[in-house]
Amino acid sequence: MLLDFLAPPVCLACRHLLRTPPPGGVPPLCSRCAPELAPLDPAARRVGDVEACFLYDGPLAAAVRRLKFGGELELAGPLGRLLAHAPVWREGWDLVAPVPLHWRRALARGYNQAALLARWAAREHPTGARVDPRLLQRVRATPPQSELDGPARRDNLAGAIVVRPGRSLAGRRVLVVDDVTTTGATQAACLRAVRAAGAARAAGLALLRSAL
Repeated sequence: MLLDFLAPPVCLACRHLLRTPPPGGVPPLCSRCAPELAPLDPAARRVGDVEACFLYDGPLAAAVRRLKFGGELELAGPLGRLLAHAPVWREGWDLVAPVPLHWRRALARGYNQAALLARWAAREHPTGARVDPRLLQRVRATPPQSELDGPARRDNLAGAIVVRPGRSLAGRRVLVVDDVTTTGATQAACLRAVRAAGAARAAGLALLRSAL
């Protein structure tokens, strides 16, 4: 109750105060903005080894863009907490690895939005998994995936993401977290790197799934 008084819940879209906090897994949206939420068909939530929570559309897509490109870091908490209710968490994980940014992009942006979401999700879903923001490394700068089609996205990331030297994942279970997945090429590159380092189990989780 004290937390709600000091930091009352607000609508992700319009910033209006919410009368009551939403239940877990429900986006904090007011009655005017909630109808614009784009649910993801349950059959489309999991594609291969990558699970997503919502469709990349409406107020959640706008909130992710504001976090990612607008520097509105206060959105990381409510967005990250939505990730914590994805069914994939029930499998149990040893490590949570955010999808990495190349160091030049990380320096320009000042933060990795995937790392922020992963920390909030792990805090909300205390399974004992440790968030390791430096487990994966993007060793080659690549053009933004959003500018490429499906085959080009896969070629763009060939050899670009690795597990940092000296890190063994033998027998470990690793969940890779990102904000948005489209073709799954970025997550697939991360999962290949994790498996090559000996992980016993690897899967991906994204807040939003977009169409190419």
